[in-house]
Amino acid sequence: MVSISVYGMQQVLNICMKKLVTSANTLPTPYIHLLPISKMPNLDTLTDSQRDELTSQFAEIVAENMDTKDLVRYAIDGMIEYFNEGSLDELREEINTFDEELFDELVDNVTQQYPKQLNTFEKETFLDINNTGGKY
Repeated sequence: MVSISVYGMQQVLNICMKKLVTSANTLPTPYIHLLPISKMPNLDTLTDSQRDELTSQFAEIVAENMDTKDLVRYAIDGMIEYFNEGSLDELREEINTFDEELFDELVDNVTQQYPKQLNTFEKETFLDINNTGGKY
Protein backbone atom coordinates (compact mmCIF):
# COMPACT_ATOMS: atom_id res chain seq x y z
CA MET A 1 0.00 0.00 0.00
CA VAL A 2 1.38 3.38 -1.04
CA SER A 3 0.59 6.49 0.88
CA ILE A 4 1.26 10.04 -0.26
CA SER A 5 1.38 12.86 2.21
CA VAL A 6 -0.95 15.81 1.74
CA TYR A 7 2.08 17.92 0.78
CA GLY A 8 3.16 15.33 -1.79
CA MET A 9 -0.38 15.18 -3.21
CA GLN A 10 -0.38 18.97 -3.58
CA GLN A 11 2.87 18.80 -5.55
CA VAL A 12 1.44 16.12 -7.85
CA LEU A 13 -1.70 18.19 -8.39
CA ASN A 14 0.37 21.30 -9.15
CA ILE A 15 2.45 19.42 -11.74
CA CYS A 16 -0.70 18.02 -13.37
CA MET A 17 -2.31 21.46 -13.44
CA LYS A 18 0.80 23.01 -15.04
CA LYS A 19 0.78 20.30 -17.72
CA LEU A 20 -2.94 20.80 -18.37
CA VAL A 21 -2.60 24.59 -18.59
CA THR A 22 0.42 24.28 -20.90
CA SER A 23 -1.38 21.81 -23.18
CA ALA A 24 -4.58 23.88 -23.14
CA ASN A 25 -2.64 27.01 -24.10
CA THR A 26 -1.21 25.27 -27.17
CA LEU A 27 -4.63 24.27 -28.57
CA PRO A 28 -5.76 26.01 -31.78
CA THR A 29 -8.64 27.65 -29.89
CA PRO A 30 -7.28 28.56 -26.44
CA TYR A 31 -10.66 29.23 -24.83
CA ILE A 32 -10.00 26.92 -21.89
CA HIS A 33 -7.81 28.16 -19.07
CA LEU A 34 -7.55 25.82 -16.13
CA LEU A 35 -6.87 27.72 -12.95
CA PRO A 36 -7.30 26.64 -9.36
CA ILE A 37 -10.53 28.05 -7.96
CA SER A 38 -8.57 30.17 -5.48
CA LYS A 39 -6.87 31.98 -8.40
CA MET A 40 -10.02 32.62 -10.46
CA PRO A 41 -10.66 36.35 -10.94
CA ASN A 42 -13.55 37.95 -9.10
CA LEU A 43 -16.37 38.42 -11.62
CA ASP A 44 -17.19 41.81 -10.09
CA THR A 45 -13.76 43.10 -11.14
CA LEU A 46 -14.06 42.34 -14.86
CA THR A 47 -13.65 45.44 -16.98
CA ASP A 48 -16.09 46.22 -19.79
CA SER A 49 -13.56 45.09 -22.39
CA GLN A 50 -12.94 41.83 -20.47
CA ARG A 51 -16.71 41.24 -20.32
CA ASP A 52 -16.96 41.92 -24.07
CA GLU A 53 -14.13 39.45 -24.76
CA LEU A 54 -15.76 36.83 -22.50
CA THR A 55 -19.06 37.26 -24.32
CA SER A 56 -17.33 37.19 -27.73
CA GLN A 57 -15.48 33.96 -26.95
CA PHE A 58 -18.65 32.27 -25.70
CA ALA A 59 -20.63 33.44 -28.76
CA GLU A 60 -17.96 31.94 -31.02
CA ILE A 61 -18.15 28.62 -29.18
CA VAL A 62 -21.95 28.55 -29.42
CA ALA A 63 -21.89 29.48 -33.13
CA GLU A 64 -19.26 26.84 -33.92
CA ASN A 65 -21.55 24.21 -32.40
CA MET A 66 -24.58 25.24 -34.49
CA ASP A 67 -25.39 23.84 -37.91
CA THR A 68 -26.15 26.14 -40.86
CA LYS A 69 -29.91 25.79 -40.46
CA ASP A 70 -29.73 26.84 -36.79
CA LEU A 71 -27.46 29.79 -37.65
CA VAL A 72 -29.85 31.01 -40.35
CA ARG A 73 -32.87 30.64 -38.05
CA TYR A 74 -31.03 32.54 -35.29
CA ALA A 75 -30.07 35.32 -37.73
CA ILE A 76 -33.66 35.59 -39.01
CA ASP A 77 -35.04 35.72 -35.46
CA GLY A 78 -32.51 38.43 -34.54
CA MET A 79 -33.38 40.49 -37.61
CA ILE A 80 -37.13 40.17 -36.91
CA GLU A 81 -36.57 41.39 -33.36
CA TYR A 82 -34.35 44.26 -34.58
CA PHE A 83 -36.76 45.37 -37.33
CA ASN A 84 -39.76 45.21 -34.95
CA GLU A 85 -38.07 47.58 -32.46
CA GLY A 86 -38.51 50.59 -34.74
CA SER A 87 -41.58 52.25 -36.18
CA LEU A 88 -43.31 51.17 -39.36
CA ASP A 89 -41.80 54.18 -41.14
CA GLU A 90 -38.31 53.05 -40.07
CA LEU A 91 -39.08 49.56 -41.36
CA ARG A 92 -40.26 51.03 -44.67
CA GLU A 93 -36.99 53.00 -44.97
CA GLU A 94 -34.96 49.87 -44.22
CA ILE A 95 -36.86 47.81 -46.80
CA ASN A 96 -36.66 50.59 -49.41
CA THR A 97 -32.90 50.74 -48.91
CA PHE A 98 -32.81 47.05 -49.79
CA ASP A 99 -35.21 47.34 -52.77
CA GLU A 100 -37.50 50.31 -53.55
CA GLU A 101 -40.44 48.17 -54.71
CA LEU A 102 -40.19 45.50 -52.04
CA PHE A 103 -42.15 47.25 -49.26
CA ASP A 104 -45.32 47.53 -51.38
CA GLU A 105 -44.99 43.92 -52.48
CA LEU A 106 -44.56 42.67 -48.92
CA VAL A 107 -47.50 44.75 -47.68
CA ASP A 108 -49.59 43.21 -50.48
CA ASN A 109 -48.40 39.73 -49.42
CA VAL A 110 -49.49 40.18 -45.82
CA THR A 111 -52.80 41.94 -46.53
CA GLN A 112 -54.11 39.67 -49.32
CA GLN A 113 -55.48 36.17 -48.84
CA TYR A 114 -52.85 34.21 -50.76
CA PRO A 115 -51.94 30.64 -49.73
CA LYS A 116 -48.93 30.76 -47.47
CA GLN A 117 -45.65 29.97 -49.21
CA LEU A 118 -43.43 27.33 -47.66
CA ASN A 119 -40.52 28.81 -45.77
CA THR A 120 -37.36 26.75 -46.22
CA PHE A 121 -36.58 26.99 -42.53
CA GLU A 122 -40.02 26.13 -41.19
CA LYS A 123 -41.43 22.64 -41.00
CA GLU A 124 -45.06 23.42 -41.71
CA THR A 125 -47.29 21.70 -44.21
CA PHE A 126 -50.10 23.40 -46.09
CA LEU A 127 -53.01 22.13 -48.09
CA ASP A 128 -52.66 21.99 -51.86
CA ILE A 129 -55.78 24.04 -52.67
CA ASN A 130 -55.37 23.59 -56.44
CA ASN A 131 -54.87 19.81 -56.30
CA THR A 132 -51.78 20.12 -58.47
CA GLY A 133 -49.43 18.11 -56.30
CA GLY A 134 -47.71 21.33 -55.25
CA LYS A 135 -46.46 22.07 -58.78
CA TYR A 136 -48.29 25.39 -59.24
